[in-house]
Amino acid sequence: MAKRRTAGEGTINQLPSGSWRAQVSLRGRRLSYTGKSQQAARDWIRKIQAQIEQGLTYDDSHATVGIFMEGWLATKKLQLRISSAEQYTRICRVFIEPNLGSQRLKNLSPGKVQEFYDRLGNLGTGIRTIRLVHVLLHMCLEHAKNLGLIGNNPAQHCKVAKGQKVEMKIWDEDQVNKFLDFIRGHKNENLYHLALATGMRRGELLGLQWKDVDWVKQRIMVRRQCFNPEGGGYIFQPPKTDLGLRSVRLGLGTIECLRRQLKNIDLMRQFSREKWEEHDLVFPAINGKPLFGNNITQEFQQLLKQAGLPKIRFHDCRHTAASIMLGYGISPTIVAGMLGHSIATLLNTYTHFIPDMQDEAARIMDEVTSSIAVDLNHRG
Repeated sequence: MAKRRTAGEGTINQLPSGSWRAQVSLRGRRLSYTGKSQQAARDWIRKIQAQIEQGLTYDDSHATVGIFMEGWLATKKLQLRISSAEQYTRICRVFIEPNLGSQRLKNLSPGKVQEFYDRLGNLGTGIRTIRLVHVLLHMCLEHAKNLGLIGNNPAQHCKVAKGQKVEMKIWDEDQVNKFLDFIRGHKNENLYHLALATGMRRGELLGLQWKDVDWVKQRIMVRRQCFNPEGGGYIFQPPKTDLGLRSVRLGLGTIECLRRQLKNIDLMRQFSREKWEEHDLVFPAINGKPLFGNNITQEFQQLLKQAGLPKIRFHDCRHTAASIMLGYGISPTIVAGMLGHSIATLLNTYTHFIPDMQDEAARIMDEVTSSIAVDLNHRG
């Protein structure tokens, strides 16, 4: 009678192709792995044996992409901001689950993953979205690989097509002034003014509180964002990166806008009375609660259309502010700090707005490095 293998017992054999096949027994069934070297096969067996000791089951090894991703995502979301967690969940639900969810992890090949990406592109899915799909799927499959459920990450060498760089849409100074003149007296005039003057993100503006305003130093501290999760409501969350936590200097005109906004808040409190809900917000709704971001976006589109201005997104107010500052020769380091960007990100995004000062640089260095002829024999 053949001897039954005990759980976790492994074997290694070399295949005719020259690669090495490793197998591990798990409750009377076998898990298999093919590697390029005998050492790789040994390493896989050790990894699987460790996972079996930690509770790995045969069902785990036969999990589908959808089932495994659901469990991975549940753990991953605990490490993410709510806005990022919702984005991950939406990407899985809309793109990955319908296309790859029923595939078994062990049967998922690079070819199938590449075919999936290509199909998304042919259906008109945006390049940025496909890249997000790739990043998410790659992370999930890398986790499955680290657990020993798959030998290699099938998304590792798949390619996502590079999209054509879309020209940034911004306003010039005249258009900014035309917009601000048009909305003079509007209930959200001061919000739009601050957006164009500082380049703050929409969520940062809606999460700004009066305690963040330093009237003496004429600065505001960006400490949080307001986010509207799916299903309604709102949450306050810190900026996505450490650079997002920053101090932004304000000019006298913008400070005056904030003083007018403070008076507006007093009127809103008086009007709402017992319905007022205090959150110390600089730009609240009529009842004191945070404004909804999508409402501001829609309102902005209506206002610029009424003003007869070129269509841009609300986020393009940020690009507009950056382009104007850089165009006036403000140091990229200063602009990056105001926007909460790294200098590398700023240069990659706004290089074409930075004035070409090579002529001036060449002149200065020419003066530094050019020798001055002195006639030592000259007698006065």
